[in-house]
Amino acid sequence: MLRRRKIFYGWWIILVATILNGFAGATFFLGFTVFFNPIRKHFGWTAAKTSIAFVFQRVQSGIASPIVGFLVDRVGARKLMIPGWIAIATGFLWMSNINSLGEFIGSFLLIAIGISFAVPVTISAIVANWFDKKRSRAMTIVMVGLDAGALLIPVIALSIGQLGWRQSLVIIGICLGVIGIPLSLVFRHKPEQYGYLPDGQTRASVNEATDVPDRHSPSEVVEQDSVSSAVNFTAKAALKTRAFWLICFAFLFQMTSISAVTVHIAPYLESVGFTAVIAATWVMALNLCVPIGRLGFGFAGDFTNKRYLMAVGMALQALGLFLYSFISADRTWLVVLFLLTYAIGHGGPIILRISLQADYFGTRYFGTIFGLISTVSMLGGLASPYIAGLIFDVTGSYSQAWQLFALVAIPAIPLILLAKPPRAKDARVPGIE
Repeated sequence: MLRRRKIFYGWWIILVATILNGFAGATFFLGFTVFFNPIRKHFGWTAAKTSIAFVFQRVQSGIASPIVGFLVDRVGARKLMIPGWIAIATGFLWMSNINSLGEFIGSFLLIAIGISFAVPVTISAIVANWFDKKRSRAMTIVMVGLDAGALLIPVIALSIGQLGWRQSLVIIGICLGVIGIPLSLVFRHKPEQYGYLPDGQTRASVNEATDVPDRHSPSEVVEQDSVSSAVNFTAKAALKTRAFWLICFAFLFQMTSISAVTVHIAPYLESVGFTAVIAATWVMALNLCVPIGRLGFGFAGDFTNKRYLMAVGMALQALGLFLYSFISADRTWLVVLFLLTYAIGHGGPIILRISLQADYFGTRYFGTIFGLISTVSMLGGLASPYIAGLIFDVTGSYSQAWQLFALVAIPAIPLILLAKPPRAKDARVPGIE
């Protein structure tokens, strides 16, 4: 058994995961919106036509997520992350030389495939493996890194203005390869392989803890938002639970608006009178407000019923999206209200979903189940970027799109409230173990 270190190695993993999440957020998840108009205008494409690449990316993500999840559970995350970052860097370099819509879609898909292997499923699985009681807090820190990447968005916008979008993509590709590939070497699959248990405990410390009598009587035990941490649902068993499908469809409705806003936020703000740099600054502000929701909801998730917190966040998101439809350059106060509702509201549920999954279904098959949930929820964001672009092409405004997506987001609230813990006795399917 390894001797206990002063700093649990899981926290080094969290640090590196936070950094990598930040760069992925700045260049792809959050920041790619600032490339939308420059590329579209350079080739003379419509907003809907340009959005086709994002539709293909959603399809790719839906297909890749369960595959990556299965592989993470079998071979560990590090073996997937290194080729993932190579693909990401290569995709940005390829995009810098595109001359057709087909090449744009192809390069964007290569980046997306790399992202699928390097970031969401792999990082979430590692955090779930290394942390148990502190899982929500650990995941919150990692996701805040994603939001912190927004600080680079105005820098990217300035680079596009000064150097052009092609040269900016070259710089991004080189930087991501140099940073992502070596940092991936830090990751380790499970703490048990190194003499630890989740949260930095050793087997000796756990044995000592079990010698302490339980001071709480059964009547003092509050309602738990999880099953026993020793229970591990197989993917097949999880698919048979009501909770699995309620979580899936709750996030399907939630992701509809998130997907469209992420793609079109900069083009929308420019369409209502903001300059490209000011629009990029508001994008940065949006993603710097998201951590308020992530930190508040994420840390509270270790002490409060996660479903209730998620419902509150989803309600704030729907309200903020409705306010979003009335924004203009001379009504910046509405932008502030949007940041205080939508940004805070959508940040928390995403983190809590990851923790809730581990609470409900265990961590042994975490990657596979995470991928399956992601595939279903992805369907919500599949066509919404294209629909938003089409509405803009037809009406000259995005407002009707945001109002439509605000309505679509509402069903997520009752669905997540109904997603109560599955029964532990349903965890195993005969013949699968």
